[in-house]
Amino acid sequence: MILNDVVATVSTKNRTNTTLPLVITSLICSNYKPYKLIVYDDNDEMVDPRENEIYKNLLEGLVRVGIMWYWIPGQRRGQIHNHEHARVNEEAEYIWRIDDDNILPANVLQTLYNTIKTDPKIGAVGPSILDPKNVFNTKLASNSIEDVFLGVNIQWNLTETLSVVEVEHLQGSNFLYRRKAAEHGYNLQLSRVGHREETLFTYEMHRNGWKLYAVCGLNTWHMRYGAGGIRSHNEKVFFDNDEKIFYKKLKEWKVKTNNYKFIYLDSGRGDHYAFKRVLPDIAKKHADKKIYIGACFKDAFWDTNIENVTIVDMNDVKGHIDPEQHNIYKFMAERKFKDGLSEAYKKMYL
Repeated sequence: MILNDVVATVSTKNRTNTTLPLVITSLICSNYKPYKLIVYDDNDEMVDPRENEIYKNLLEGLVRVGIMWYWIPGQRRGQIHNHEHARVNEEAEYIWRIDDDNILPANVLQTLYNTIKTDPKIGAVGPSILDPKNVFNTKLASNSIEDVFLGVNIQWNLTETLSVVEVEHLQGSNFLYRRKAAEHGYNLQLSRVGHREETLFTYEMHRNGWKLYAVCGLNTWHMRYGAGGIRSHNEKVFFDNDEKIFYKKLKEWKVKTNNYKFIYLDSGRGDHYAFKRVLPDIAKKHADKKIYIGACFKDAFWDTNIENVTIVDMNDVKGHIDPEQHNIYKFMAERKFKDGLSEAYKKMYL
């Protein structure tokens, strides 16, 4: 099925002969298809893709399934400027922007499109976005702007059941948005890397009264390929520049982000009770933080009711810490500590 109100856009750099064919193949195999694909070629030298035997077949495949394609020079100032060019110049009601290292299952556009069409106040919808090299599922994941520095969001969770969740911002590497909801435009102050660009772009929609949804369980694959794309510009100065812009916007928006402390209890039940005696003092010392305790025996904290403390599974915090730094017995052995577990936990965390 061809969607005459959807255009797909891809900004690509130095990935023509690596991951970009995955994107085009995905579009050819989609159940619902955009009527048009625009590839913004940000390579230092633009080469006619029809001179490549693989692309000759892929591009002909697009035509065969009813997708018009345009391969045009990018502005070579970074992906943001290409995304903005599409937002300003395309007349389709919906723009599906896709990174150049994605694999998209056949039902992705169909599900995103059917979701955004349910309510004229939905500004954008995005799928789950999974890195095959680092798949996880954590209850800590959040797409609240206050948790933007947590490092995990619900779109990165691997789940098998579809659920549509309202969020405050969307993560790349692909999402479908309503052009009318994007009149604020992309932040063109960002560097060629465009660090934080999706959050800046979609949170502005949220601030302007548009709804944003993540379709969890609609699993797409983001290769996070180590070369090309934004990784063509690995200079730290680009990321630092964009982070400063992001912090400035947070201040302008009056967003107070959360601070966190993670504790990892890979120990016996009795050790949990020894730690529990120290927990009120830990919570008091870190009253300005959200404390997540990854516990082996969660039921040991059945009567714990401290406002800034959340008890979660061990694996929920494992990605945020070095387990060796939370090994109480190693801590005691290195210090020849003999005053008991509770005192050792005090020494470790207070």
